Amino acid sequence: MQLARVDSLALLGLNAIAVRIEVQIARGLPAFHLVGLPAALVRESRERVRAAICQSGFEFPQQRLTVNLAPADLPKDSNGFELPIALGILVASRQLPAAALAGLVFLGELSLGGQLQPVRAAFALGLGFARSLDEQPKASGANRPILLVPPGSAPDCARAYAGPVWHAPDLKALNQCLLKRLEGKPHQAQSAPPSPPDDGSACDGFAGKEPSAAAQVLAPIQAAQSDLSPRLHGPQGTSHEVPDLCDIRGNPLAKLAACVAAVGGHHLLLVGPPGCGKTMLAQAMAAITPPPSLAVQREQMALESLKNSRWRATQTPRQPVFRQPHHSASVSALCGGGSPPRPGEISLAHGGILFLDELTEFDPRVLEALREPLQAGCMHLAKGTHSAEFPARFQLVAASNPCPCGFASGDPDSRAQGAIPSCLCTPERLRRYQSRISGPFRDRIDLQIQWPAQASNADETDWAFELMAPMFQAHGVVCSRLDSQAARSLAERCRSMQWTRQNCLNAHLQAAQVVSVVGIDPQQHPLLRRLAAIGFSQRALFAVARVARSLADMFGLADVDERCFALAIQLRRLPSFETSGSALASV
Repeated sequence: MQLARVDSLALLGLNAIAVRIEVQIARGLPAFHLVGLPAALVRESRERVRAAICQSGFEFPQQRLTVNLAPADLPKDSNGFELPIALGILVASRQLPAAALAGLVFLGELSLGGQLQPVRAAFALGLGFARSLDEQPKASGANRPILLVPPGSAPDCARAYAGPVWHAPDLKALNQCLLKRLEGKPHQAQSAPPSPPDDGSACDGFAGKEPSAAAQVLAPIQAAQSDLSPRLHGPQGTSHEVPDLCDIRGNPLAKLAACVAAVGGHHLLLVGPPGCGKTMLAQAMAAITPPPSLAVQREQMALESLKNSRWRATQTPRQPVFRQPHHSASVSALCGGGSPPRPGEISLAHGGILFLDELTEFDPRVLEALREPLQAGCMHLAKGTHSAEFPARFQLVAASNPCPCGFASGDPDSRAQGAIPSCLCTPERLRRYQSRISGPFRDRIDLQIQWPAQASNADETDWAFELMAPMFQAHGVVCSRLDSQAARSLAERCRSMQWTRQNCLNAHLQAAQVVSVVGIDPQQHPLLRRLAAIGFSQRALFAVARVARSLADMFGLADVDERCFALAIQLRRLPSFETSGSALASV
């Protein structure tokens, strides 16, 4: 009876789980048993492994063959187990020495002819493997294991894993080079990850990337950070030009709110009549929001590789991420799900913007499912005995009409003067429409702006720029108008201050941090206590304090003053959704 062990990897969310493949050859009738909770994809690999071994010139053992995928309680659903299973069979049948596999972790799919095919989510596997090793101090530097993958997956893995990444064209060439490595003969080294062969032909030997070349491999990712393309990509892969902030006419308060949201990472809700420019302003936020850190960008690339099997890390990432799902999207489409678990739109928008247009047209159950990720910044998907976790630290930008016909307004003067069409909605219909956005969901949105219903004069003075002129001067931003470039420069400088001060954005401050960073207890401040008297929740009070802190950063103030609190309150008004609009105006 022979026994062999080969190391491989599996994904649970974005975490890489070490999988040990054990192969046993025992006496008995010829059989091939695969145990360890393999999915249908893994069970089908038995026939491909058998054909690949025979076509590569090896002998498939005609005995009782048992393959165990440990840990046994983890569901296995990956096409990367075929190569380590084949190598385990060769070692167990004594066609390959066991010492030749020492210090190697194998991933790869096998064709019937023995060629190595790319694995799914190679970048996510490499990033998860690197994270798991970072938790082990002894596995750093030169002690990192060698990751051996197919040529088509080598570029993705090399950009995510800083250790040595090797690749081989087929099973026969891999066996020859493993024997040469065991004998101490040098192999051909390569300082950059190879491109997948176009013709699928195999070559002798295998190439490797040594740890010293990790910096060269990461260079394309670092160069992509500064290449901020002014294009947006939706979930269907379509693209369009991003409007500039100065192209949006009217409602300076909404443009100011967009700048504050970009500075502090706050969620933003825009309510107004159809055609007033809500969608245009939301799309312009992609041009004024600074890109996330390199670590978040790598997580974005890993999530994209999990979602899209054809995605490759050689594609230049376009920053910031902007996702715009349709209002007919289901809970699983937004939050993720499936078997194995796949990330949803909120995870794909991690580190970027999630734009929900026509918010009241979404299924209320879908919106309620977003309440926990909005606050926690992650999504837990329970599947059987395991729970997959995907990051979901996104910035929500939502747009909605005030009523089904779109012309309800909280300003009675504008309707009396005939500036807008009359609203034909009954009070009951209006109540049902607005109740599709629940109070707990709306309470988690820091900035809530009512778009004015009356048409604005395009030649009027943009008082938003006059208000923000001291902000630009405080940070040394030279501009003559409120455009996307000036707003982006201001947001970058303010975000740098926030990371230096508290190591996070203002929107992500916890309750205890708000008291220490803002310097004021929202429950004791006189102005905020008056807000609590008219129905503001404790969460809303802390949200006002966080927005006031962002405004103070924009003004270049070390302490939050009354002007910042007053302006933060004005940026959280929805007269058409609240009966207390007059009470709020008197605060």
